Amino acid sequence: MLKELSIFTQSLDADLKEIGIEPREGLHIVLPLEESPEGDIRIADHFEYDLYRKKRPKSNEELLKKCAAWARAAWMVDTNKCLDLPGKKIHSASPFCLAYKFGSLLTDLQLEVYFNKAGKFLQDEKSSQQAQRFRQTLNSWEKIQQLLIQIPEVIPPEDADKELKTRALKEGEYIIFYLDIPLEVYQKPNATYLQDRLFNTNEYNTSVGEEIFGTSAFFNGFSSKKPFLLHQTAPFTVAGRISAGDALQLHEFGELVSRNIFPRPLPIFIYNDEIQKHSFRLFKEEALKDPTQRKTHSQIITELYKDHKDELGNYYLLYYQQGQIKDFDFVSRFEYHLHDLQGNAWTVTDWFGAGYAPVFYDVFKFQNSLLPVIFNNALVVRTKAKKGEEGAFQLRFFDEIDPQYCKTDNTHLLVMKYRQAFYDFIYKSKRQAVTQAMFQDILLTGILDDLRLDRYENRQHSEDATIRRKLNVLFSLHFHFQPYQINPVFMPNQLTELRPFMAQLASGETTIDTDEQFAFAAGQVIYYIQAKSKSEDRSYARLEPFLQQTDSKQFQQAVVKLFDRYKHETYSASFREPMANVISYAPKQSLKSLMPLMLAGFFSKNFLFGEKPTIGDETQQLPATNE
Repeated sequence: MLKELSIFTQSLDADLKEIGIEPREGLHIVLPLEESPEGDIRIADHFEYDLYRKKRPKSNEELLKKCAAWARAAWMVDTNKCLDLPGKKIHSASPFCLAYKFGSLLTDLQLEVYFNKAGKFLQDEKSSQQAQRFRQTLNSWEKIQQLLIQIPEVIPPEDADKELKTRALKEGEYIIFYLDIPLEVYQKPNATYLQDRLFNTNEYNTSVGEEIFGTSAFFNGFSSKKPFLLHQTAPFTVAGRISAGDALQLHEFGELVSRNIFPRPLPIFIYNDEIQKHSFRLFKEEALKDPTQRKTHSQIITELYKDHKDELGNYYLLYYQQGQIKDFDFVSRFEYHLHDLQGNAWTVTDWFGAGYAPVFYDVFKFQNSLLPVIFNNALVVRTKAKKGEEGAFQLRFFDEIDPQYCKTDNTHLLVMKYRQAFYDFIYKSKRQAVTQAMFQDILLTGILDDLRLDRYENRQHSEDATIRRKLNVLFSLHFHFQPYQINPVFMPNQLTELRPFMAQLASGETTIDTDEQFAFAAGQVIYYIQAKSKSEDRSYARLEPFLQQTDSKQFQQAVVKLFDRYKHETYSASFREPMANVISYAPKQSLKSLMPLMLAGFFSKNFLFGEKPTIGDETQQLPATNE
């Protein structure tokens, strides 16, 4: 991984590397140099400053642009590489810059230690003289305070207006002093600072010719002071070393991705020059746009696929978020389209009258249309669209997800359990990542939750459309989630066979001979009997206890008890044979494995509302939700 990221960073053009550089949030103070009448160099009495916050317009954009560039060439690698160790209060690492967070006690700043170490990076007399003047201005907390009291944003006076109080520096924001000298002067001591600190430790440095090799500090917490992190039985002390050049490139890469100018996840092409150039051009075009207008990963891959569909593969995929590498993998070949063995696009058929029948020509349509449905808008979140605009999607494959914002606790568990598999399926073309068992678990668990949550009000079920959509998905796509599609069970075929069978069973022309027929008929019978209820609670939650049964005999007894509760009602002649068959048939399979077909029977057109009732009204009709 390290070598590939180094090559990628080295290949980026200089203009792209400059995009997105922003100053740190806080107060930026620029101290200019001037020549005294005697010809000496000194710090001028006047200085410039500005307060920067990301959500606040820049009042002095030119000054802040210079500060951002200076800070980039004057910042610590990380807090373990601070110059004021063990204090770690000063986060700059340059003889021309001093940075600390507002709220840190000035008396805690080890200024002498800091400037002594920073001074060792100087290489010529002129820069040494400039650094010395900077040091003399800031080498005590009294001198720093004399400068800060001139800036009302640090501590506004009591009679300050509302705007000034709003601008007041907040605890945790930076106070950064810069010496106003050319950027290239900053870069020379910075190169010296980095040379010894880009490795995790210099204990294991070795030289090969003029090149220094050491242990990588790139997302590496290796520490010789923690024996439990070291190899105890291996014949080597460190697993490998990288060159100083690679260490520098990796440091720059970490700084680049932290600006969030690249798509997430980031495709890293290093083996195909033509695709690499095309991707770099797209990265640069998008990085120059407003963050809200940039193309997503899926849009960039779609554009690359148009021109390189036969070659789109052999690239690395990096998911970087909030200072952490969440995922890094190699994609040997990207499969953009979703199609079956006959070349047809994956299609959801509206088997249950949900009005939901999307066609998935590609994996990103699959992601944006299907995952919000099966994960209840918890993994791929549809954001509300403004008038005249398309809604966007928030992807949460690696986010922290709070259970309280999920539809149910089970939804949260399903997302956390299966989101890596769907990420691999969509972004890495690992078609075996999502299995039939996983897919069925997601849909059935979700449907059971929806049944429990259902409320019947104003002759409508609150979860009816949601359940029917999920049943459509389960029966339409279940077959696709298996290696080489060798499982002969094809759910749509079962539906097309069982529905005509049910009509024959209701008319007394046949009997139940298979477990599948039993499950479907059981769903029909339960729905029909429950439709006799005159109570206000007619929600689908009444089905859930039947689906939780594990013993077939107890299940049949529960059906009989349900009938006994409403035996005084009128029943059609079409009900007699299905009921008799359901309570007498002995299924061989577990009831859990038959649950999909039981649900299918419950939510399909019900064939038991016959035209010739055994007693009473001859005009009984199927309720609107089951027509």
